[in-house]
Amino acid sequence: MSQFIVDGNNCLKGNVSISGSKNSALPIITSTILFKCPVEISNIPDMGDVRILIQIMKDIGVKVDQLSPDTFRFDASGDIESDLSKIKGVSTIRGSQTLLGAILGRNHEVILPVLGGCPIGARPMDIHFQGMKKLGAVIENKGNRKYFKAKKLQGTHVYLDYSSVGATENLILTAMSAEGITIIENAAQEPEVVDLVYLLNQAGARISGIGSSTLQIIGKSALKRIKFSVMPDRIETGTFMLCAVMTKGKIQIEDCCVQDMSSLLFKLRDIGVKVEIRGQSSLLVEMDKRSSSFNIRTMPFPGFPTDLQSPMLSLACLAGGTSIISETVYENRFNVVPELRKMGANIMTNDKIATITGVEKMFGAEVQCPDLRGGISLVLAALAADGKSYIHRASVVDRGYQFIEKKLQRLNASIVRVEDENGYIR
Repeated sequence: MSQFIVDGNNCLKGNVSISGSKNSALPIITSTILFKCPVEISNIPDMGDVRILIQIMKDIGVKVDQLSPDTFRFDASGDIESDLSKIKGVSTIRGSQTLLGAILGRNHEVILPVLGGCPIGARPMDIHFQGMKKLGAVIENKGNRKYFKAKKLQGTHVYLDYSSVGATENLILTAMSAEGITIIENAAQEPEVVDLVYLLNQAGARISGIGSSTLQIIGKSALKRIKFSVMPDRIETGTFMLCAVMTKGKIQIEDCCVQDMSSLLFKLRDIGVKVEIRGQSSLLVEMDKRSSSFNIRTMPFPGFPTDLQSPMLSLACLAGGTSIISETVYENRFNVVPELRKMGANIMTNDKIATITGVEKMFGAEVQCPDLRGGISLVLAALAADGKSYIHRASVVDRGYQFIEKKLQRLNASIVRVEDENGYIR
């Protein structure tokens, strides 16, 4: 068990470089199953979920070579295992879900166990399965496993009841191996979906409608050997923007994608934050006063991202006035509220709405990360709080952030990681 010890109330200043996107790297890694030749992927972040998926890829038969700290070569030219229920790690991370689409497309069959991830609410895969059925898959339930089999995958017209990122990615990967044309309506428009399509098109796929809610995939495209770099992580970018705001600091953020940050950028400017855009990949964020209160409502892209809702919750705890946050994507995104209250936050929740009355100060406390995004919100709160905080289950944060404490230390944060078998420091 690991924990962060944070001495708060330090002004964070300096430069930070953004790592590759976890939410982009995971489906891109699984997409290499569709290639019968080596694929070189760079800017892969070194974090928990990614490490687990890379091991899964090896276990199902993909040859994986690490060429540098962030660059891997994946070679799926050999046989690929279809039974994921016997592969260790598959059920522990939600990011393994696109193995379904890739392996179904490759082998025309797959056995899927129950998938894991953060406890932020129900994330049913019915929408994935409905699309697979339309493409020609027959699905059987056997205990806690699902059997997918398709004698033939046939292009079809799919309308998603919800613009699910995972379902869109899964259907793209399956449709790549289908006969004819597949059209996906109400497709997710998130930048991570766009990144996956860029990779496939660069390799020879024929996918149109990039970045829109309607995608057209022409199946049976031969994929060639390529090199591809994963996009920057927009959630990490937003996290460091909020670090500057909450600690009344000044942070230059490098190697980011400015165009993906519009919803947060405009919201921060509305509450008094100075944000200077320096080209397409650099932002300077500066704050020298208490922020104003705000209202946000999470929505699929281009709306406000649910993955930044918990960090914004921390900001609202210290903002002047009363803020309202509406969570429309996951029902358990407010799991972190009891932990923030231990630090002095004034938060009321009712179903999917949180009402936060900002306080002048928060105070260090002993808290526990409930999930990935809730965990980073506790780190943010601790950085701005008076006194020392002990944040248990720090490894939860590692699932989505690469060397987070080292990056924060370079910005003048007083944060250390401590390993302790009992899970407690004192």
